[in-house]
Amino acid sequence: MDRFSLIDAHVHTSLSDDSQCPMEAYWALLEDGTARGIGFADHWHPGIEAYRLQYPGYERKAFDNKAYRQKIEEGRAKGYRLYRGIELTYEKQWHEVCMQGVQAQRYDYIIASAHTFGGLWITRDYWTNLETGFAFSWMMEQYYRAVRQSLNVPEFDAIAHIGIYRRNYPSDYFLLQYAKAQIEDLEDEIALAAARSGKIIEVNTSGLAKPSKTCLPGPFFLQRFKHYGGEKLCLSSDAHTVKDLNVGFEIAADQLRSFGFSAIYYPWDPETPVPLPSS
Repeated sequence: MDRFSLIDAHVHTSLSDDSQCPMEAYWALLEDGTARGIGFADHWHPGIEAYRLQYPGYERKAFDNKAYRQKIEEGRAKGYRLYRGIELTYEKQWHEVCMQGVQAQRYDYIIASAHTFGGLWITRDYWTNLETGFAFSWMMEQYYRAVRQSLNVPEFDAIAHIGIYRRNYPSDYFLLQYAKAQIEDLEDEIALAAARSGKIIEVNTSGLAKPSKTCLPGPFFLQRFKHYGGEKLCLSSDAHTVKDLNVGFEIAADQLRSFGFSAIYYPWDPETPVPLPSS
């Protein structure tokens, strides 16, 4: 299949705090017909922004919703098919702050992500200080609890990159092996809850080019999700540069077909199945 036959639902621009790519850079792929459309979902961390004074080392810039809306409107005025989503970093203790921010905006869709707990970043701060299997097991409990909580928030349309903590580590990394049985138990529970929730689960292809060499979530979760009757998935590259747009979609689509999935769903139109193109 042509990797651009589906629309990427999770794309970042320089308005995110971890991308240097201006939104206009992506428009060339729309102008020449390479891409059919783009779902932008820049990072927003409303809880961390609200409580940043509690964290003296906080250096992440506040998200500029006004500039984001203006850029999307500018692109739409040129005839580009753009969707204004947001990737919202969610923690339950910040629920009120998060919902106030969401309600003040009119996003086309909201992707919830579990990046932090206790104000620390799961992909960086916790790993740096983990030296024992016991500590890692505790982190797994906290992470999957956050994912489970996000499944219960009505405003969220999709759940991002379940298992993101493993992206920068090979599958045989000793802590992942130590906690393998625990992780599978937790993912089985989350897969059941996700299937029952009716929310879209993002299949994030960014891990394919990382040491994990797998989509997020991985095969175990996706097969359990299918087992429990889950159907709603979307494909996302989590691109932070133009070259990464729709990367890995062919591999992910083949994998999904092998697990029995025949369609994906876009988070801006969650009730309409989009058939997976043939390989």
